[in-house]
Amino acid sequence: MLAKKYFFEFTINMKVNPINYGIYSIPRRKNTNNSPERYNLELRREAVSFGSKDLLELPDESVLQQIRGSINYKNFVGQGTEAVVYRVKDTDYCVRIPYEFRDADVYKKYSRVLTPADKVNHAVAKLELGTTLMKYFEGTTPKAYYNCEKARYKFQERIAEMPLKSFSDLLHQIAGAIDNEMRYDFSAGNLIVDFNKNKLTAIDFIGIGENPRPVRPLIEMYSVLTSFGAETRTDRKLFEKVFCTGLEEFKAKRIPCMDVELFDFVDICEKRLTRSQQNKDKSFVIDDIKNVVCDLKNIKRKEIIDKSLSPVLEMKILNLKNLVKLIA
Repeated sequence: MLAKKYFFEFTINMKVNPINYGIYSIPRRKNTNNSPERYNLELRREAVSFGSKDLLELPDESVLQQIRGSINYKNFVGQGTEAVVYRVKDTDYCVRIPYEFRDADVYKKYSRVLTPADKVNHAVAKLELGTTLMKYFEGTTPKAYYNCEKARYKFQERIAEMPLKSFSDLLHQIAGAIDNEMRYDFSAGNLIVDFNKNKLTAIDFIGIGENPRPVRPLIEMYSVLTSFGAETRTDRKLFEKVFCTGLEEFKAKRIPCMDVELFDFVDICEKRLTRSQQNKDKSFVIDDIKNVVCDLKNIKRKEIIDKSLSPVLEMKILNLKNLVKLIA
């Protein structure tokens, strides 16, 4: 399991210093339908330094020399339970090093032969002893605001105001991982938020077999965005954004980003009721939601093949939206 539990620094006035993280570039496959473009977990290199050359276009020894020379406190990014992360100087990459192998002199070679799991977990190259080279970008996580209530609420409000596409891209990233037998290890430290680019990025995935819990993508998205314990005033907005993100995949003439059974509409509604004290007396609505969701999934399976069912599908989506308003 790749754990990335980063520490975060606060200034005296409790403003958060943004931390930068590594991530792979995600090119898109050609969009052949009306659905949002789906993540393709193949690697793309971009020119980020050294004039017009990317770091990985340099000779091997130059790459290793650049990495070795960057492992010092000046390039420190963060650390977690298993590893420490440094930015590779003058590039858009960072290097993740297990604690027991922090000696820069041990790195004599690297490989760009990656498994699907490596790519899902943002690797662009692997060095010896479990060390990984990853894409680097700016952003921060919900965990950065854990101890500052005022800043935390503001942070959540800004996320809730992000466009639906930001949430859709996150769902497609999680769906792409599921295609590769991986699942999102959702926690407050494993989501990078970049307000400048309106981007939400999951950064830690594990093998599906490593955790016996059911795969529930919508619950995972909602949980990581509301992982501060008590309900906040932005919970309703975040719930609606995540729920609508799932429903977007069921629109007429659209191919969902993952199997329809993986859309956990009922689970996220139950979680919303659990978190919202005032809605506990509305639990009776869940039975109606269960019935409508069951019908919706059955109709969507057929509509993918028979487009004449599109009007029926749209009516069922509207029905579900009206029910969900009762608990939002």
